[in-house]
Amino acid sequence: MGGENDRPFTAKFPKAPADGDEVYIRAKLFENARSFSVNFCLPRPPHAAPNQTPSYIAYHFKTIYDENDESSVVQNWKNAYWQEEEVHDNHWHVDRSKTFRVIFRLHEDCIKMFADSVDHPPDYVFEVQLPLDQIESIELWDDVENVEEISFRYDNSNVY
Repeated sequence: MGGENDRPFTAKFPKAPADGDEVYIRAKLFENARSFSVNFCLPRPPHAAPNQTPSYIAYHFKTIYDENDESSVVQNWKNAYWQEEEVHDNHWHVDRSKTFRVIFRLHEDCIKMFADSVDHPPDYVFEVQLPLDQIESIELWDDVENVEEISFRYDNSNVY
């Protein structure tokens, strides 16, 4: 693992996500990880190669680690072409030797990212531009050593 074409993990949503639903991820990176991404993807065209980057990504959350033990978080989205990035300091996952836990809470207008638990304000927030209910899968890219758990948590208050 560890290159642009490595797509170590894909999980399909059991049903279309709605406002308030969450995705919980517990995973471990390689100790020398250079980057790690979580992508909320819309359906791929039928002719697309399996390791090809999807044409439509509602949310791309990437952590980049450099040689000086400094790191940053990049958030953006893709509508056939990558859109303008938002770059922030990484304060959610610094020690690459430790398993991480992250929760993404999906809303109609934004996706909120929480490190470890949701009992604090979100660590990062990103305005979504593509329809939430068209997200089909989540993909983990780059330097992931192993995925221990991915859970889809549906907000049952949406059910009438």
